[in-house]
Amino acid sequence: MKKLVTVLLIAALLIIGAWFLFFRSKPEVDNGPIQQPLTVSKHTDMFNQSANKMLASYYDLTEAFVNWDSAAVNNRSSELKAAIDSLKLSELQRDTIIYETAVGIRDNVKSEMEGLINDKSLEEKRLAFNSLTQYVYDLLRTVRYDQSKIYFQECPMAFGDDHPGNWLSKSVDVRNPYLGTQHPKYKDKMLNCGGPRDTLNFMVADTTKH
Repeated sequence: MKKLVTVLLIAALLIIGAWFLFFRSKPEVDNGPIQQPLTVSKHTDMFNQSANKMLASYYDLTEAFVNWDSAAVNNRSSELKAAIDSLKLSELQRDTIIYETAVGIRDNVKSEMEGLINDKSLEEKRLAFNSLTQYVYDLLRTVRYDQSKIYFQECPMAFGDDHPGNWLSKSVDVRNPYLGTQHPKYKDKMLNCGGPRDTLNFMVADTTKH
């Protein structure tokens, strides 16, 4: 009986030892860096691509105003008009109210765009740009554009001490398209005048995917 107990005890110790060695020596699996939640959009790729193109053209036009570059303003204005004309609002038709509202705002954007192109001086073009900005902001807010964060910036003295002007920016940093780098009075001293009045951020993180 004692021999049997001894044999069983030795067998148990051998099994425990083998189990310990197996799990201790098992290599750790490196699954790589933890993946961040993916950003998802409720809009189609076709709509997002057209909206992204419109915004890129708008930002290029803003920078042309910053630099007081009349030729660039004219060129970027034509590019922005083409991008607005190509905006795929038809992709929003599944939501009738949003679609119809967006179409109405887009028509206002196109009207201001025509005015900006036809105006002769940079001062007149900046006035049209200010109105255009408000409509583009309203359009993006209506459709809940969710591809990037957008800052609605304001300069309190864009058209004089009591007449503010607005523009959209992909950065919180201020590059003022109304006073810019070559203002007759301030030169580039007021380039950073202003700051965010509002922020559009409809980006959604899909936490179900890892």
